[in-house]
Amino acid sequence: MSAREKYVLLGMACGVAVMLQPWWEGGLRVGFFATALFTVLHIVVAHLPEKRA
Repeated sequence: MSAREKYVLLGMACGVAVMLQPWWEGGLRVGFFATALFTVLHIVVAHLPEKRA
C-alpha cells in the first residue's frame, strides 16, 4: 500500500467520523460528500502506477 492510498483511506475514515458525530447538524451532509469524494479518489489512486525505485 502506497502512502497516497493511506492518505485517501484516512480521508475516508474522517468522512465517516464526521457523518456519525452527533454535535454538528451539517456533519451528515459534509461527511457524506467527503466520503464519496475520497472513495472516488481511492479508485483513481489505486489505478495509478507505482513509482520505480
